[in-house]
Amino acid sequence: MYKEEKWDLSVVKPKNVDATLKEIEQQANAIVKRRNHLTNSISSSSFMKLLKDLESLRKKANKLSCYTYLRFSEDSKDQHAAALMSKVESHLTKVSNTLLFFNLWFKKLPQKKALQLIKQSGPYHNYLESIRRGIPHTLTEPEEKIINIKDVTGASALNNIYDIFTSQFEFTFQGKQITQEELTSHVRSPKASVRKEAYLTLLNPYKKHKDVIGEIYKNIATDWRNESVELRGHKTPIAVRNFANNIPDKAIDAMLTVCEKNQKLFHQFFELKRKKLKLKKLRRFDVYAPLSTKKEAKISYNKAVEMVYDTFSSFSPRFQKAAQEIIDQKQVHSTVQKNKRSGAYCCGVTNDLPPFVFLNYTGTIRDVSTLAHELGHGVHHILARHHTEFTQHACLPLAETASIFSEMLLSERIKHLQPHKAEELLFAKLDDLYASIIRQAGFVAFERKAHDMIAKGKTIQDISDVYLKDLKKQLGPKVEVDDIYQYEWCYIPHIFHTPFYCYAYAFGNLLTLSLYQMYHKEGPKAVPHILEMLSKGGSESPVDITKAVGVDITSEKFWQQGFDAIRDMLKQIT
Repeated sequence: MYKEEKWDLSVVKPKNVDATLKEIEQQANAIVKRRNHLTNSISSSSFMKLLKDLESLRKKANKLSCYTYLRFSEDSKDQHAAALMSKVESHLTKVSNTLLFFNLWFKKLPQKKALQLIKQSGPYHNYLESIRRGIPHTLTEPEEKIINIKDVTGASALNNIYDIFTSQFEFTFQGKQITQEELTSHVRSPKASVRKEAYLTLLNPYKKHKDVIGEIYKNIATDWRNESVELRGHKTPIAVRNFANNIPDKAIDAMLTVCEKNQKLFHQFFELKRKKLKLKKLRRFDVYAPLSTKKEAKISYNKAVEMVYDTFSSFSPRFQKAAQEIIDQKQVHSTVQKNKRSGAYCCGVTNDLPPFVFLNYTGTIRDVSTLAHELGHGVHHILARHHTEFTQHACLPLAETASIFSEMLLSERIKHLQPHKAEELLFAKLDDLYASIIRQAGFVAFERKAHDMIAKGKTIQDISDVYLKDLKKQLGPKVEVDDIYQYEWCYIPHIFHTPFYCYAYAFGNLLTLSLYQMYHKEGPKAVPHILEMLSKGGSESPVDITKAVGVDITSEKFWQQGFDAIRDMLKQIT
């Protein structure tokens, strides 16, 4: 019997934080003493020994860093947890600074020698190639050290402030004090009045504190531009994220262009939904309204886990086994509690540990989908754990593939188990596709404008006005949008924590629609190809990984295929 519970952090919890920090520092100092070995004539064996020592150090640092972050997520109001996280982050930044010389030296190596070492490095090759890709955007060693120090008290600190500040918002809904996670479940209520009240209750604190939140965002965006565009020479703010993901600008531009071209598909969907709901006008409050007027029955956590296990097992026993490993080792935090960070995530620590999964489980069908999504991330991590610490993790857009694919598998299974709900589930799926493709691409389009507006000295209200204008265009002329939504962007943590991250969801969904069509058409024959793609983790470039399954991510034609699949879904409900 599976029950909501807190995770067990014993596998990452150090016996003594100070002693562990000292061990990390000593290990780093031992590597620093070998700095004079880094010459243009270094042997392959000496180079690999140093690389593996760096890998060992990273694993130790990752465990400690993840432990403090996981603790902070449990209770962002816990001052001791916040202080510990800050302390560890500060110490690890100092250690990182002492080891900067390795990357800088490798970037300065003559091309011929670098290629030789890369070729001889075996499974480390993609990591080393990524270092060399950064040559045009690298500063001097003293400058890089200053930036690392600045980040701890700059963007990183601002994000912590955002988390602490917003996690303390109190929501009174229908006479009761509830958490943000519990509140957001009501935006899909069968009752229109409840949906409206839920949205207003959710967004009003963000509107009330827009000036503080806006100031946080303005400084995060300014820091992003000052460092990455002005100092490092990236062409645009979004190009920084593309570079980090090792995805060509052309690919992301193609995807975002196709997303904008296909917004009208969802305008058609919203009109169909309005008629189905028998509403005179569809409001933004109603976009996620369910077809059924019956109150959604709560799903126990045990039932949710069983549903996900059955879904994964029917696709591949390897999927189910990997997911079970995470849950059986008690590495899921599923309980809802005061001051707990909102949302959900999967935290991969090291390649020798299953990842940790963070949830706020309230018993809705969407929570079951979130469980499948985050465990999908976990499965991806486990499938790729045979790679090095440097090459296990896929870039953000590819990292969303397994998670979204898992959601699709679950959705299809529920539809087969409940055929009488086929139409209702199809409408719900189209809701999700709007939310995870068009909406996410819209966030990125907004970020592009917001970063430029902040650089030009525009106000937070100017930025909010642009958000509202773009949202109205995104939803179409027949959807009524209340003015409160101009502050909705303040509620999206990815915009603060990881600028331009959100295109990963659109990327992952459209790529997964293609993979799912392949699976639907070929059945079990497609499973090994999908598993092989996921098992590559970050050991190859995203372009090479996707080419292996017949995908050209730089082509608008490819991205259009995903929307063609959505058009077919629309035909089923027309």
